[in-house]
Amino acid sequence: MELRASYSFRSLGRGPLGEALVLTTDGSLQVTDPETGTVERRIAVAGPWREPLDWQEPRPALHVGETTAYVTEPATRKVHRVDLVGGTVVSSFELPHIPDEVEGT
Repeated sequence: MELRASYSFRSLGRGPLGEALVLTTDGSLQVTDPETGTVERRIAVAGPWREPLDWQEPRPALHVGETTAYVTEPATRKVHRVDLVGGTVVSSFELPHIPDEVEGT
């Protein structure tokens, strides 16, 4: 698999059709065919980031709910909502605190 950047344990998910989703340190959400390992699409979501040495430090995180992905960006205190079908960031909002993890129901 040619991701072109590294990733974190909090930046892995599955898309609505079973595709592998990887949020990489270049700020893109990479949509990958799990059978072939081919990156099918790169969606620019956040700015570039570095994985902290301390595993408990905030870092971008990914949560997938059906056809929508949510990506936290601690450096800007934002959460981005990504339409996985259209391949675009549809909205972003700023939080009053630094996001560390993300979960949904």
